[in-house]
Amino acid sequence: MSPPDTFMLAVAQPRWPPDGTIQAVDDALGLVRRAAAEGARLVLFPEAYPGPMRVGEACDPEPLMREAAVRHGMAVCWSRLEPATIEGPNRVILHLVDARGVTLAHTARTHPATGDVHPTLNGCPVAPGEELTAVELDGVLLGLMVCSELWVPEVARILALRGAEVLLAPAGGGFGAIAGNWRLVARARAIENLCHVALTQTRFDGEPGSALIAGPEGLVARSATHDLLVAPLDLARGRELRSRDDSMEQPKTFTSLPGLLRARRPELYGELTAPRPDAYPYGSVAEGGR
Repeated sequence: MSPPDTFMLAVAQPRWPPDGTIQAVDDALGLVRRAAAEGARLVLFPEAYPGPMRVGEACDPEPLMREAAVRHGMAVCWSRLEPATIEGPNRVILHLVDARGVTLAHTARTHPATGDVHPTLNGCPVAPGEELTAVELDGVLLGLMVCSELWVPEVARILALRGAEVLLAPAGGGFGAIAGNWRLVARARAIENLCHVALTQTRFDGEPGSALIAGPEGLVARSATHDLLVAPLDLARGRELRSRDDSMEQPKTFTSLPGLLRARRPELYGELTAPRPDAYPYGSVAEGGR
C-alpha cells in the first residue's frame, strides 16, 4: 500500500483544570470526540497530559484514552509521568495507540529538561529514556519527541533521516518569555528537515497557547486560544522537496531549500557524538530523585 498524500492531524492545547487530573481526563475524552468529528486520524495532547503530571498521583488515564481511540476510530497520543520500575526513577512516557487501541509507542523522553524544571513541575527529577522513537501510523512515519527535545536539532534530524514525515512535539507549557522562540524553533525543525512539526502545550494560569502545525514551507495552522487545531498535512509536497535538489531556476517553485537531507556530509560531523566534559549529568540527577 502506497503512503497517503495527505494526513489529517489534530493538536490539542487544553487549559489545566482546577480539579486536576480527573477533570483533565474528562476534558481529553471530549477533545478526542471533537477531533474525530472533524475527520482527524490522530490527536496529539501536551506533555504529561491528561496526567498524572506529578509524582504520587494515582489516576491512570490509559484505559479511558485507549477506549476513546477505539470508540472514535482514531489514533491518540498522550503522555504521563510514571515510574520505570517500582523502585526506579520517574520518566515522562509518551503513549501512542492506533484506532484499534493497539499500542504503537510507549517511549520515554530522552532529554529531560536541565535545571529545576521537573522538580518544580512534576515534584521529582525525571530520568532520561535511551531510544529515539519513530513509528508508522496508516502508512505515515511519525517521529516522537517531548518538550525541549525540539530544541535539540540532532533529535529531529535523526528522526527525519529514518524517514519521519511528521514530528510530534508535545510540550508541558509555562513557556513565558520563551514562547516566541519555541514557535520559531518548531518552524525551523520543519523547514530544515522538510517535514511537518506539531507543537502543543498545556495552558496554565491563563497562559496563551503556542499550538501550531508547521510544514516544510510555512505554517499550516496556529492558535493562541483554541483548544483544538485540525488541519490536513500535505505529505506529497514534503516528499517532493526531499527527493529533489536545489536550483537557481526562476521563478522558484519552492520556498524552502529542497534536498536538505541529501545534501549532508556525515563524515564531517563526528564531533556531534564525541563525549564532552561539560555534558549535563542526566543519569545522576535522576538517580538522586528516586
